Amino acid sequence: MVAADTSRSKAYIQALIRNNLLPGFVLIIGNKSGVSMPGQVDSKESINDKLNDVAVQNGCWSEAYINLSESIQMSLESSSTPYEQLEVSNIHDPSVIDIIKNRTEYTFIYSGYGGIILRKELFQTGKQFLHVHGGYLPDYKGSTTNYYSIIVEDSIGASSLFLNEDIDDGPVLRRKKSPPPADRTQIDHIYDNAARAKVLVETLKTYEISGEWRIEKDANSQGETYFIIHPVLKHIAILAKTSATL
Repeated sequence: MVAADTSRSKAYIQALIRNNLLPGFVLIIGNKSGVSMPGQVDSKESINDKLNDVAVQNGCWSEAYINLSESIQMSLESSSTPYEQLEVSNIHDPSVIDIIKNRTEYTFIYSGYGGIILRKELFQTGKQFLHVHGGYLPDYKGSTTNYYSIIVEDSIGASSLFLNEDIDDGPVLRRKKSPPPADRTQIDHIYDNAARAKVLVETLKTYEISGEWRIEKDANSQGETYFIIHPVLKHIAILAKTSATL
């Protein structure tokens, strides 16, 4: 696994530990700049580390229990998962590429900083990168797509896929829609991450049972690509009435 120091990586790793799906090795991509990178929790944001039991037990949000105060390193050490940390935020840094290329593993779970498209240097390592997109593919590609899908169809999506050099265009392994949570102010760092973590767990469990990566959708060339949602539209999505109950 390649894990940036983000709330999403914390959600993934904690979910994998709970489900006994430990990665063989984790490469942590650090951030020594002191400036929050996409996907990191800003100190000004109000985040509920531990959601109430009802939210955790709800079938749609079984991975919504995310302790954001627990570091990635703490989680990995508690589960005896080997890891290495590099204080570089660029996934295409030569030191990152060298480690990935020289590892014996073929498939890497990719959980990098937001908004990064993997370039050919990474694919030339001979590895494949399993990513979970925060949107239902191929309908919603690009950035912050769950806010658009809430406005359009009152749902949140997540899709696991193998990345290529195009935006959210690789073969899809699993995709899932869920109703929006009651508290939409927690979408970015809790519920989007929980939806993705659930799909990741289900994807890996299917592989564990079958021993093969099952592609649900071979070609992903159709669909629409979205860009970072305007704050006004995001506010509308958060305030919109939901039919979901927790």
